[in-house]
Amino acid sequence: MREVIVGGRSVAVTHIKTEPTEYGDIQRYRVEVSGFDAPTRLAILRADSTVDARVLVAVVDSELLLGYKGSEESGLLRDPALRAWRDDHRDEIKELLQKLHREADALPPEPLTKGERILLRALEMDGDLEDA
Repeated sequence: MREVIVGGRSVAVTHIKTEPTEYGDIQRYRVEVSGFDAPTRLAILRADSTVDARVLVAVVDSELLLGYKGSEESGLLRDPALRAWRDDHRDEIKELLQKLHREADALPPEPLTKGERILLRALEMDGDLEDA
């Protein structure tokens, strides 16, 4: 689990399980914001299950800032009080996202998934992927 604090609330992300697929592993995470009863789940195609800055970027960007339609239906933002909190603390959330992006940029590159290799080959952008 990893937790970040923003706007007086903690955003906690916990790895739930790994689901192997023919294209690579799907990592499933649970996301909770303290003080709100609207946990959600996030799935990411990646080899590593670690809750690192890359995962937190996806959580903050998709669940708190962008407010994609799915988040309002079944994600964190289905709670109107959480949407109001997000709107009141949007600048702090954006600052957190910038910090997480810097942290993610400093991480070593992730290995490509089988799906990513297939896509790169299909687009003839495979370069040195023959050994991967």
